[in-house]
Amino acid sequence: MTRHGLLSTSTTLTLATLTIGLAIAGVPSSATAAPSAVTAAATAGPIDPDILALPRWMDQVSDVIGDRPLNKIVMPGSHDAGSWSITDKSGVCDTASEAKLAREHPQIAAAISITQMSPIKEQLNAGSRYLDLRLCKKDGKWFTYHGGPLGGLFFDDPATGRKGEIDQITEWIRNHPEEIVTIELRTSAPNDDPGANSEAVRLLGEAIGTARIADKNKLSPTSTYNQFMAAGANVVLLDAKATTNQPWAWMGDRPHPDSRVESRNSYVENKDWGGLIKEALANPFRQNPAIDKISRTAIDRMQKVLTTDSGDPRKLFTLSGNVDSTLAIPDAVNDVVSHGMNYKPDGMPYMLYLAREHNTRLLEKLEGEWRHSAIAANENIIQLDYVNMGGKRANGSIIGYGEMSRAIIAHNTPTTAPGTLVGTRRHADGSWSAAEPLPGASGAREFAGGDRAVTAMPDGSLQYLAYGNDKHLHHNIRFANGTWQGWARVNNDATDKQLAGGPLALTATADGITHALAVDKDGNLLHTLRRPDGTWQDGGWAGVPGDGGRVFKAKDVAVTAMPNNTITVLAYGADRVMRITERWSNGLWNTSGWNTLPWGNDGSTFSGTDLAITSMTNHSVQIAAIGMDGNVWHMIRDARGVNSRWGAPEWAKGEPMRASGISIAALPDGSAQLLAIGADGIAWHTNRAANGVWTGFGRLNGSFGRPLSATGVGITALPDGRTYTLVGAR
Repeated sequence: MTRHGLLSTSTTLTLATLTIGLAIAGVPSSATAAPSAVTAAATAGPIDPDILALPRWMDQVSDVIGDRPLNKIVMPGSHDAGSWSITDKSGVCDTASEAKLAREHPQIAAAISITQMSPIKEQLNAGSRYLDLRLCKKDGKWFTYHGGPLGGLFFDDPATGRKGEIDQITEWIRNHPEEIVTIELRTSAPNDDPGANSEAVRLLGEAIGTARIADKNKLSPTSTYNQFMAAGANVVLLDAKATTNQPWAWMGDRPHPDSRVESRNSYVENKDWGGLIKEALANPFRQNPAIDKISRTAIDRMQKVLTTDSGDPRKLFTLSGNVDSTLAIPDAVNDVVSHGMNYKPDGMPYMLYLAREHNTRLLEKLEGEWRHSAIAANENIIQLDYVNMGGKRANGSIIGYGEMSRAIIAHNTPTTAPGTLVGTRRHADGSWSAAEPLPGASGAREFAGGDRAVTAMPDGSLQYLAYGNDKHLHHNIRFANGTWQGWARVNNDATDKQLAGGPLALTATADGITHALAVDKDGNLLHTLRRPDGTWQDGGWAGVPGDGGRVFKAKDVAVTAMPNNTITVLAYGADRVMRITERWSNGLWNTSGWNTLPWGNDGSTFSGTDLAITSMTNHSVQIAAIGMDGNVWHMIRDARGVNSRWGAPEWAKGEPMRASGISIAALPDGSAQLLAIGADGIAWHTNRAANGVWTGFGRLNGSFGRPLSATGVGITALPDGRTYTLVGAR
């Protein structure tokens, strides 16, 4: 072992744990590149948000989401979808929690209740696939509502023939059978009408057509998109009150083990609207930094949920991307009073104005750091205010119609966060497993940090050393059955401070001992070992001897285990000259010390920037290195210490492979596999046959066909003929 080691042709939050598969593909970088030796698993490419057709995005990206459970599909949702039709004159829901406020201060109530700009049909066209639907029964008819104010008529009124909004919604659902729409129904009705909620559920079922609504006895949140399509079901109806036994009415978000959806506690509100209104009216012109405060609070809550709360894997879940309307009350009052009771600043209700400002900040997160797998892996439905908003980013660029939705949908093919450790296996037949981020430490979803090393053990397990973002050195084991030991610190604080994140190397001998080498902040080369029983070398790290009894000074190090339980160490000295030595199985270092490796026949020595070494069954070693010229070089040193001439695997015919990182692993059949970080920053793989012939370089891809940019690479050979690759993502 050595050290270091979609849809771009087809289309475009409630959250759930999403397992991100990373694929390996062999793709030459240009027409002149040699054919790749890496075989590609068939995968959909990354979603291109710019070419998404939002009214039919699920159908458009079905090759990505088809075999994915519904609660692992990332989708936009509409918070208080029906509130778009509220005005200060549209009436009051007498049974709602804020009815008194709506009667006494209709302009203020409307200002903080209108969360959408367009009819629900247009929200669906803008990509929303979850509708937070709130209905109030008043005078025998059903209206949308939010807080206290009523919106428009929802179900048809048979007495007058007046049509409700449901007709547009059901028409859209019929015309888009490949789009799964989840509707969560909450109702408010007089106490003397106990059957009101069941009535609303029945009317929804009749309007949509129960054949289109998923049967809860046959489908669930963990059923895949393709399974919903096969059943002809493109609607999920969640009844928050669960007052019927209809198989197509699922139990909604409520504290009950049988509920099918849960909120991730990202939306926290102060229920005392009336008290807040009184306080604000007493000081109507007090200035409050509402937008910054509210947006910052909401985004902080969301990020906490996304990074810490994986929730119930059996359920859908919703994340509130919207702001807390109660926090907006002081500024809403100020705005209404200062504008002569005009509750529409900039031509829109105050909550939409606030949502636009907040969404601009939220979009920056969605398009940036939140698109990484560690966060996007925990997404399902993200509820938004003002789903189809436009506007401008902080840098002045235009935010187009539906761009919030596009950014959310793109999270179905997330990127890999910088520093994340990503691993994959290459099988003996040349195929690759899906690559996956390594599990995190201390509650993190993924492990990210600095230098890292991996080695295969005789029993088929893998051992890792890596510096985390906490600057501490951690150790982990992935057992042969795929389970993990979990990350454990290797050193105390003082030792970690001395090591300071320097180069690492790791190997394992046939007797089950793991040998680790590190270069500390003073350039000292150190060694320690881990015994098969899990204990570490007594006394911790010890200096590797150099000239004159002093500790060897190094810039970089690589190590490999020999068949006789010795280890061979390769290092660049403080002068960048490559040197080699051994530690014998009795624990002593080679008494002849370090030998330099020649560059040519003129007596010059090899100098470079990165290096790797791997042993062969005949006791020879293969060495790969990056010279001072930036090119990849390779040579063999036999069991007698005789060195071959340096050769170079080519990037293209007559063109050397330029690289910044290198790793190599030999297999029992005499072949070897090499990883290199190319001049483009991407990890590349090649194979050297036992007869010395190199294949062309193939690109390592990250999630959904994206090139895997790397800060470091490592490869180790497993006993069964597979190799394991570890990459630190850039």
